[in-house]
Amino acid sequence: MKAALLPPASMRRLLPEQKRRAAPWIVGLMTFVSLVVGVAGLAVLGAVTDLSSSAAGRWSLQVTGTPADAARAEALLRSTPGVTSIDRVPDQELRKTLRAWLGPASEQLDLPLPVLADVSVTGGGEAAASRLARAVPNARLTPYSSELAPLLDTLRGLAVLVAGLLIVLAAALAGAVTLAARAMLDTNRSTLDVLHGIGATDEQLLSLVQRRIAVDVLAGSAAGVVAAAVVLIAALIPARGLLGGAAGAPALAAGGLALLALLPLLQAVFATLVARRALQQALARGL
Repeated sequence: MKAALLPPASMRRLLPEQKRRAAPWIVGLMTFVSLVVGVAGLAVLGAVTDLSSSAAGRWSLQVTGTPADAARAEALLRSTPGVTSIDRVPDQELRKTLRAWLGPASEQLDLPLPVLADVSVTGGGEAAASRLARAVPNARLTPYSSELAPLLDTLRGLAVLVAGLLIVLAAALAGAVTLAARAMLDTNRSTLDVLHGIGATDEQLLSLVQRRIAVDVLAGSAAGVVAAAVVLIAALIPARGLLGGAAGAPALAAGGLALLALLPLLQAVFATLVARRALQQALARGL
């Protein structure tokens, strides 16, 4: 492979340089889009992980009965093994929420307020919820995870969509590089025919064209990385969360970022191998 990518300088000079080639621009665009899509996918996975860990062990207590029912429900939960804390939502916060939804009329309606509390459970939350439902029919204990399940399912679906987009982009890149390799072969047809006529082997001719394609792919990948880095830094720094987890936002996993950093190199190797295969088939058919 090294000999194929690095033919002698005397042979490289035989293949004229083309100042305007489409391959670097196509590869650069594909690399740019792949990196942006990949970072978006990592952010989605980080959000799923962050929300799942935040909801673990957290339950919501809702009592719609009398104050006595609320007191009985809290006393029952405090005596339940596994319940570590009960943080009741102040009535002022509930009235503030009602005011945001109903406006000033909420103060005149004199609506009864339910009792809401955030309950932390280390284990056996289902048993505690069942026990509470039997003892206090007007009380309900629900896990945060069930409330967040639709959102988490949507985010996981988006992550699958991102993975599918990356696969489609890889296939598009392979097709574009294959077309570029065939175009380069056709453009230099006369030169390659002369070289073949004076004794050059198919492998030597393949090395000339493949080297040019590899250089174009690497140049395009480097340009795509630089462009994606500029755009992502400009977009993520104001958010102050996706890179460092500040302000409660999900941080991008270091392992995911490391894998994403290898994506341009993997794409370059993949595109070069695809181009080599296409060139081998073309030379074998004498095209």
